[in-house]
Amino acid sequence: MKTHAQQLFTFTDSERNGTIVLLILIAMVTVIISLQEKFTSLPKENFSDFDKFLATVQLKNNSDSLFDEKKNHWSEKENETSNVPSVSEEAGQHSVFHSKELFNFNPNGLSADDWVRLGLSPAQARSIKNYETKGGKFYSKDDVRKMFVISAERYNELEPFIVLPEKSERNDSTKGYVDYKKENAAAKLAKSKFPSVIELNTADTSDLMSVNGIGPAFAKRILAYRERLGGYHSINQLTEVFGIDADKFAAIKSFVKADSTYIRKININTAEVSDFRKLPYISPNVANAIVSYRKAHGIFKSILEIKGCVLINVDLYQRIAPYLSI
Repeated sequence: MKTHAQQLFTFTDSERNGTIVLLILIAMVTVIISLQEKFTSLPKENFSDFDKFLATVQLKNNSDSLFDEKKNHWSEKENETSNVPSVSEEAGQHSVFHSKELFNFNPNGLSADDWVRLGLSPAQARSIKNYETKGGKFYSKDDVRKMFVISAERYNELEPFIVLPEKSERNDSTKGYVDYKKENAAAKLAKSKFPSVIELNTADTSDLMSVNGIGPAFAKRILAYRERLGGYHSINQLTEVFGIDADKFAAIKSFVKADSTYIRKININTAEVSDFRKLPYISPNVANAIVSYRKAHGIFKSILEIKGCVLINVDLYQRIAPYLSI
């Protein structure tokens, strides 16, 4: 019996080594399992704050992109607007020439060539000479300033060089300074009782206000639209002035007239798109069509030839023809 029990609990060397190896393996597995449970039980990292940060950055980028688009849009609008001339530019820039020679001059009887030397265009010089031919005279510097064809900018340049004779030096042909003032006062008195016919292209605000039915606001609008047009060729154009309806026009039409020799004309053989666009009747598309037609067919030999442009119908031609020249 004892011998049998000893046999059960007695190990050979190989069995003993195998048992030791088995115990070591069991210990290693136990350690690995415990370590795995430790690592797998670690708390998970919370990335919600990081996600919020990413969302904030994305929102800022979208806002910056939208701002850039709007900024570009505003810049384009500003560029388009800057291409559109103001009323003062339309009234004055046409009289600015690259070369000019300033010298002392008496505007009465000054030749057309001398006006051109002073920086005016030949057309402007002809308008002034037409004014003199019809009896117009310059009694003071202010009379030169009132000339429609001379812009405010150009007048400021010319004003220091204007030389007019003193009162005592004026001969009888000018009727004398004192007589002129008296006659002017008498004319204004007569005008208040019996309004005369006012020339739209040379009138100032006080002249226009002498017509019954034209107040300060209407006078300014009439002059502003005259500057945009380059002058009136027909009194019917007054109906295009804001606020002058059929009844208002009927009340004033007998007291106004329009001399087309004073209007500023556009040379259709040299004008660019920007020059044509200054005339309110000509849209950008029509201006481009005229220039393109000229480039394709050569210079115009007559104003009638612009009717070859597909965008110019009979009605539009009749409206713009008085403002065109070759």
